[in-house]
Amino acid sequence: MDLAETRVPNGEGAGRYVDAAEPSLSSALEHLAAGSQGAITKRIDLALLEGRELLSRSFRGAALLGFGMILAAGAWFAAAICLVLLATPEANLVVRLAIFALLNAAGAVGLVALAMRRRRKGEQS
Repeated sequence: MDLAETRVPNGEGAGRYVDAAEPSLSSALEHLAAGSQGAITKRIDLALLEGRELLSRSFRGAALLGFGMILAAGAWFAAAICLVLLATPEANLVVRLAIFALLNAAGAVGLVALAMRRRRKGEQS
């Protein structure tokens, strides 16, 4: 008996001598399935890692945007108050607050009009 030949136990080719260097079809399929499963697992892990990174970047971006909006609102209010105080130095508090409210309302209407115009342009394209 040669070392490269072994007797196959019950099952495939029982009682025959088979060359041990040649894998059987079932072992080749098992090997293929195990390799495919490993590749799929690695791709899933990579997708999860990319998802976490995207979520992290999104949260950081949202936090920076929120902080920027708070700073922009503070700057807007400071500029509006400055304009009201410069334009009406001798007016009483009620008049100053009314002018401040009108200035803020005009800014809000302008921004809403700009948003609506951009939305209409986007729908037409």
